[in-house]
Amino acid sequence: MIGRNSRVLDVACGQGDSARVLAQHFGCQVVGIDYSSDSIARANAVAVETGLSDHVSFVQGDAERLPFAAGSFDVVICECSLCIFPNAVIALDEFRRILRSGGYLGISDVVLNEPAPESLQDLFGQVLCIGGALSVDGYRDAFSAAGFTSIRSRDASSELTDMIERIERRARILGNVLNAEQFEIADGLNVPWSSIAEARDFVKAGGVGYALISGRKPRD
Repeated sequence: MIGRNSRVLDVACGQGDSARVLAQHFGCQVVGIDYSSDSIARANAVAVETGLSDHVSFVQGDAERLPFAAGSFDVVICECSLCIFPNAVIALDEFRRILRSGGYLGISDVVLNEPAPESLQDLFGQVLCIGGALSVDGYRDAFSAAGFTSIRSRDASSELTDMIERIERRARILGNVLNAEQFEIADGLNVPWSSIAEARDFVKAGGVGYALISGRKPRD
């Protein structure tokens, strides 16, 4: 699917980690786009520092209004981000538009196996990508509605469990040092340990998982 001559778009690329890995491994051309101008500045700086600026580049932009011509890319990837977009339907339509005929879309995202508890439907739940997540069938239906075919999904739930455990370990370490009852997981977002434990238990009980989902734009 990805080769040396591929042109790949990494949507919600953050500071460009995945884009650099793809360029190094496949020798392909990768463009990353993210809403955060700070992340884009850092991603471009690291690309220069690592000698990858001939293969990767990064632009600031909105996933729901991609600044690229139709048919510009062979592959689009989007990691743990579709569920937090304001309008995932519009984003999927944009992904299809900028893919060439027969191009591929691949996402990784949180999937709900049962409704999330009310306590995980707030900003904390959104940070964990739980608040706006769909079921596997929900994502497959969304792909289909956007015109993608050959839709496949694969479970990767261990990745989400590892993420929750890393958050909890960090909270425990900081709590022991600061004697704090809350843990800051993002700028200005303080979460009680009980909420972190509830998220972990919800994941471990199978209420939420993680999946890889792919689809193909039909050939003209």
